[in-house]
Amino acid sequence: MKLVKLVCMVVLLGIFVGSQSGCQSYRDGKTRTVGEFYDDVAVQGKVKTRLMNDPDIKSLRINTEVRRGVVTLYGRVASEELRQRAIRLSAGVRGVDKVNDRLVVVTE
Repeated sequence: MKLVKLVCMVVLLGIFVGSQSGCQSYRDGKTRTVGEFYDDVAVQGKVKTRLMNDPDIKSLRINTEVRRGVVTLYGRVASEELRQRAIRLSAGVRGVDKVNDRLVVVTE
């Protein structure tokens, strides 16, 4: 149930922000169209869902950012194995072109 609420919140946030941003283009390399923004929001939701569905990854400690199909993972994980798994799960999402790893291994 929490997963459904999270995905709905991400989608609604994307709709709100997209409606406020107007149409833009990639000409200058810095801006996205509303459609491109929505694509990134959808990819982010799928990445976060995959991380949440993994029983060993505490996905609430991992933040995700997506821009033009490039996923950046931020946060803490308990081991190098979980770090690699998070990267692998993220890379396996349709629409992901690259994963930037900013995860930190922290043993508690």
